[in-house]
Amino acid sequence: MKRLFIAIDIVPNNYFHRIVTRLKSNSTKLDRINWVEMDLMHLTLKFLGETPVSKIPAIVQGMKSAAAGVSPFALKIGTIGAFGSRYHPRVLWLGIDKSEPLEDIYAQIQKEMWKIGFKFDFGNFVPHITLARINKIDDKHRFWDFIEKIQKPFIQKVEVNKIILYESILDERVPVYKVIAIQPF
Repeated sequence: MKRLFIAIDIVPNNYFHRIVTRLKSNSTKLDRINWVEMDLMHLTLKFLGETPVSKIPAIVQGMKSAAAGVSPFALKIGTIGAFGSRYHPRVLWLGIDKSEPLEDIYAQIQKEMWKIGFKFDFGNFVPHITLARINKIDDKHRFWDFIEKIQKPFIQKVEVNKIILYESILDERVPVYKVIAIQPF
């Protein structure tokens, strides 16, 4: 079994780095925040979870079918947000501006993975890049005031020309993402 997901790679630019650095420096010693390493940034299109190795060829074929006819496109990384409530945030993220090509590739991947036995993701697709997992914020008002202060409508443009099948290997310190397959557009 391998823990798999399909994603778009994100290579942070200098401004992206500065935003994350500012967010980290605003944390207090009482906050418990697990920051994602900058070289692991990605936009997940489909989390497959624990998957038999025997399914990998079908997944790769499904990725190929999903990418058929797709042209390279650009994404705009924008606002800072969080999953969970304002008083109990769980995941800090950077949002992706609405993108029809992204919505299309997401829908095609859902369809292709469903054909080979993966559950369809119900609910809204909220494209984002996870920056951190939050266990505890000591001063939530200070936390949100700072985010509002540094909030920008545009952080980075990303050119997308492929999707990647990754294996996520959980380590005690940080996850390791191993490329299993790349499907160019």
